[in-house]
Amino acid sequence: MLRSGTVLLPAFLGWLFTYYNSKKTDERKAQIDRINDQVRLLYGPLLACVHASRSAYAAMVRQHSPDGTVHGFVQAVQAHPEGAEGEAYRRWMRVVLQPLNERAADTVVNHVDLLRTPYIDPLLLQLVAHVSANKVILRRWEEGSVREWSAISYPNQASWKGGFSPILSWKAPCAWGPPQQGRGDSSSGPDPNRLLDYVTAEFRRIKRKQSVLLGLPQRALVAGEGDTTAADEDRLEPAPPRPPRARL
Repeated sequence: MLRSGTVLLPAFLGWLFTYYNSKKTDERKAQIDRINDQVRLLYGPLLACVHASRSAYAAMVRQHSPDGTVHGFVQAVQAHPEGAEGEAYRRWMRVVLQPLNERAADTVVNHVDLLRTPYIDPLLLQLVAHVSANKVILRRWEEGSVREWSAISYPNQASWKGGFSPILSWKAPCAWGPPQQGRGDSSSGPDPNRLLDYVTAEFRRIKRKQSVLLGLPQRALVAGEGDTTAADEDRLEPAPPRPPRARL
């Protein structure tokens, strides 16, 4: 009996060790698969669409603003929706901005289960609502109602005193909602980078976790992110790529 117990105990311990290792390996594999899906299906495409939309809006303003500024572009579109600036804005909305925003919204809706947080951020909810409302506005433009604007702003724009207002202030150089002049207290102007900053932060957080799970060096990830200054964040167009660092 003693000999039998001596034989069974190592076998049981070996089985227990194998079971524990297999369980930890399966859990790690599931974590890696999920985080890879988060990067590939949600945060990667979402960041690409939001950043491309920002760049496209900046290019539209540079090309069509009478004085090269967002304020001048907004005033021109508001004063004469049937003019050249208004036609350019509606063309860019139909061909470039709305398709990019629709793809971003579809990415959120189709892969909401891959969100890092247990809740949906209000910025993402506002993005989906804005894109849906703009479908009606684009149809109204096709019918000739060129003075129609969406009542739901792009999620760059903050709440104004006295309640939410879908307004584009001249202080918001990268807002992609309807170009309307600001009203109310201009000191509480919207932050033009709210959605882009949010998606960028989430993407970097997921990439850091991915690098840890895959055993990649953290220094490479941090070096790839780069540093942004306040001046870079206030620019109308994205900062140019940094030149490669010289090796000493």
